[in-house]
Amino acid sequence: MNITEVAGTARHRAPVPGGPTVALLTPADASGHVGVFHVEIPAGGGMPEHDHGPSEIVLIPLAGSVELRHDGLARTLSPGMTAHIAVGERVSLANPGTEPASVMAMASPPDFTRSLAGWPTT
Repeated sequence: MNITEVAGTARHRAPVPGGPTVALLTPADASGHVGVFHVEIPAGGGMPEHDHGPSEIVLIPLAGSVELRHDGLARTLSPGMTAHIAVGERVSLANPGTEPASVMAMASPPDFTRSLAGWPTT
């Protein structure tokens, strides 16, 4: 079993202006099947179009709203919603709000989660 407190976990910042920060909640050796991470997107910030390598991603907004773009279409996600991003799908994220957005995310397999550890620590 692995228990992690989000507030006590180091955060990594995306290497893009206005990019999100992430806290890795499952250690690299915890599971070969799933990785969990917490994402905070600053107001007006986001992440340009990207894919997640061999990982499928599930996004679960906890606070604020997140605009998810895929294939030229934008969907606004808010608490009470989820989004599933399949392997190979290219997406971008933006926080159109005036407050930070908070999102819990899961990656399976955890390859993408492991790549986040390479982002600079805040």
